[in-house]
Amino acid sequence: MVPINNALEQIPSNDKIFVESIAKALLDSKGAKGLANIINILDDIGSRGCITAERQQIVQAFGNLRQSIQNILNQEESDTILTAFCQEFERRVAQKRKGRAGRGTEGTTSIILNYFGIKSTHAPEHFTSGLEVDKWIKTKDGWIIGISCKRTLRERWKQAYTTDMDLLNRHKIRELWHVITYDKDLSDEKITEIGSHRSILYLPDDSQRLKNASRHPGMKNYVRPMTQFINDLKSLI
Repeated sequence: MVPINNALEQIPSNDKIFVESIAKALLDSKGAKGLANIINILDDIGSRGCITAERQQIVQAFGNLRQSIQNILNQEESDTILTAFCQEFERRVAQKRKGRAGRGTEGTTSIILNYFGIKSTHAPEHFTSGLEVDKWIKTKDGWIIGISCKRTLRERWKQAYTTDMDLLNRHKIRELWHVITYDKDLSDEKITEIGSHRSILYLPDDSQRLKNASRHPGMKNYVRPMTQFINDLKSLI
């Protein structure tokens, strides 16, 4: 347990450690036009960076443990301890990885909003919902917009969007904006369902789903090109 505890202390608890150092350079280079690439790149770098840190720590801890027991235990005893070490390490690091995943998404949204000078506010008081929202932005008319920037909506999107309009009105939630980089799973039904609950989907400018939905009389108000996201947000605040 001692080498496992020591190794876990060296593994980041938040993906932001790996992404903040390059986020500004990416945004300086691409700005709002590169949001789709930036969201994907930040997600990839954060995940890959932490996985690399995990691998480095288990290799180092495994080697140190094997060296320390090789002269005092027989082969069977050594194998038992080393395999037990690997099993417990993976169990513990998986728990840390699960917690890190949720924090990483919010970190990406925060990085993007902070870069463009957009301040977030607290969630509506006493508001509880399964909505996919990372940050809340207050508009100049006193209402708020929920913001999320991620690859795709999670599988529980339909359950989350059973929220009734009275609840949104009661908490002065103007709209929910989702910047989505992966649109292959966005069916017409899904877009319509999400849009009918006062949500807007920002999709990559070259997205075929965006082009098709933009020409559809029932879906065109629910989708927008991703390059408009920052300007649209600034116009309301």
